Parts: sequence; C-alpha cells; structure tokens
Amino acid sequence: MSSLNEKNKLNLFTLSGLIIGPILGSGVILLPPLLYDLTNTYSLLIWILISIFGFSFALIFGKLAILHPGDGGVSLATKEAMGKKYQLLTSFYLIFAVFFGPIAVLLTAAIFLQEYFTSYSLASIAFVLYVITYILLTLKLDFLAKLMLIVTSLATVIFLVSSLNILFSAEKFVFTLPTFVLKDIGYSFLLVFWSIVGWEVIGNYSSNVKDSKTLTYSVILSALIVSFVYILLASAICFGNFPKEQAFKLVWIIQPVFGEYSSILLTILTILLCIGTIILFIGGVARLISSLQLTSFTSKHLSTGSPIGALNFLALIHSITLSAVYFGFIDTATLIAFADGFFIANALIGLVTAIILFEDGILKNSAYILCVLFFSILLFSNIYILSIILILFIYTYTKKGSI
Repeated sequence: MSSLNEKNKLNLFTLSGLIIGPILGSGVILLPPLLYDLTNTYSLLIWILISIFGFSFALIFGKLAILHPGDGGVSLATKEAMGKKYQLLTSFYLIFAVFFGPIAVLLTAAIFLQEYFTSYSLASIAFVLYVITYILLTLKLDFLAKLMLIVTSLATVIFLVSSLNILFSAEKFVFTLPTFVLKDIGYSFLLVFWSIVGWEVIGNYSSNVKDSKTLTYSVILSALIVSFVYILLASAICFGNFPKEQAFKLVWIIQPVFGEYSSILLTILTILLCIGTIILFIGGVARLISSLQLTSFTSKHLSTGSPIGALNFLALIHSITLSAVYFGFIDTATLIAFADGFFIANALIGLVTAIILFEDGILKNSAYILCVLFFSILLFSNIYILSIILILFIYTYTKKGSI
C-alpha cells in the first residue's frame, strides 16, 4: 500500500504542471492586454518588477511549505511562528478569497464561451463549468496533475511561439514612457498581483509530493516559466505592429501563427487554464478546510483522498456567489477586488511568518521588502474588504490565547 502511495505522489513535472497552468490561468488571458491599455509601455516595466517579486514570493512560500508540510499548507508554519489564532486568521483570509476568486475565473472562461452559446447567461455557463470542475476535483490528484501538465505545456508553447514570432517580425523596438500617473500605476500593481496569486496554496499539496527537493525544484522551474511567459507576452504587445487606436485583444498575438483557428484556440486555452486555476485553488483550500477539522462534515474524504466535505461546503458558497452574479448583485471586477484583498492579507501573514522563522539571508530580506510592497498594494483595494480584513485582524490581535 505504501509503495502505491509513493507511486501516486507528484514528481517534478506533474507538480510543475499543477502549478504553472493554474498560476497562468485567467491572468495570462486578462492581464497583459488590460495592463497595456491602462499603462501603455509602463506595462513591460511592471511585468519585469512583478516577475522579480513573484519569483521571491514563490521561493518564500515554497520554503515555508518544506519547513512545515501538510494539508494545512503555510498556515502550519504560521501556527509554529505566531500561534493557533493567527493560523486561523490567515486560513480564513485564504478561505474568504476563494469564496470569490474562482467565480471570477469561471466568468472569464464563460465570456469566451458565450460567443458560441449566445442564448445563455454568463452565470449559467459558469455554473456548467463549475460542475465539470467539481467532478474533476473528486478524482485522484496525480491524474489531475498529469492532465494539467499537458494543458500547461500546450499553453506555454503556444504563447511563447506566438510572442517570439511577433518580436521577430517587429519593424523596430521603440520604448517610450508616457506620463506617469501614480493612481494608475498603483492600481496596475493591484491588478497584476492576480498573476502571482497561487503560490500561497502550493503548501496545501506538500503531503502529496515525493520529497522536499521535488517541491523546491518545481517552484523554481514553475516561477521561471511563468515569468518568462508574461514578460515575452508583454514585450510582444509593446513592440508588435498592432492597431494603437483600439483596446488590445490577446487573439492578435496568436493570429499570425494560427490564423483562422486563433479564436477557437484561445477559447479552448482559456477554458482549460481557468479550470486548472480553479482546481488548484479550490483543491488546495478544501484540503486546508479539512485539516482545520472545523466540523465533521467538512473533514470527510473520499477513497481517492479528495476532501469531499470541504468541497461540498465550498460548492454551496460558490452557488450562492454565482446566484448573486446571475441576479446582478455583483460583477466580475468586484469579485476580483474582493478576492485580491483577502489574498494579499493572507500573503502578508505568510511573509511575516517567513520573517520570524527564516534565518538572516536573501529570502528573509526579500520577505521584508515584499511586506512593504504588498501592504502598499493592499491600500488600493476595495474599502469594504479592507474594513473586513482590519476587523478580523483586530479581533484576532485582541483575543487572548488560542481561539
């Protein structure tokens, strides 16, 4: 039985497949064009900076996962460094983020599908995609990882080949900076934080990885590939020969290579990447919820190892969120704003955990820098979410002993 379990554990390639595709996810579809429209050529500088910060962020959370492996993820390290009540606080921040984030990702995929199913609402299409994702989440993790490895490889090759083709075809490389607007730059960093969200939940899969070296090498490989894809895409958008008088469309990047098949190919890639993102987040947070043993219902598992009780709890919450979207009470932009605020709050506690646990060195110094950066980005978040984050923090800080 133990050899079978070893055989089913994630290796360098399957773990990297599980990481890269979901972290690219909806971000690689939405963010490069959106950021370019907002900041023009500043977008390339922003991508370079966020890639550097993202790489450090990945290494920090990877090391925390190695120090304290388990389904509880980085919250286990927080418990060791700061106590049980802060473990619960960071867990709730991450859980609240996943109440909203996956629905925003589903709606992104639904926008592309609605072109082919015009009589259905975005929320209805998103619900069907959620059902498919839920079924996939009940399967064995090693199968999902192998599936995502194929999707990841396909998406990475398509974006890299298409971006390089645009760059090699560029007539000239002129880099001019427009007028600097602090509000736009600050908001841009809030948006691109979405591109590095995901490293926080890698630790929740640490018990499914063969060994700590596999986790370390997978994080390094994945971070390098994700950064390379984003920077190449941003470069192609900045220097390619595209119409400047209208909003940028990502399909323009792949059209020179894939021609008339570009739209359907981008739709398929978007759906697969978005489903992969949801699998990573919901699967990771379901494991976190199960590990907290909040109730007997949320702690149940299937024979495949899937935390079915926590998955059902999240499915209930997501059904409510999707209903709110369907009836027009909330939109995609608001969902992203809500999710980002909680993701950043969770990340900040993880970084403070790293500062406490790590010995002096480059990762500890990076954690200090990222704390300042992420806190600054958080200030551009939604005022209501900031209020909830602050209230939860004050409640936890003033609570005596363990919760």
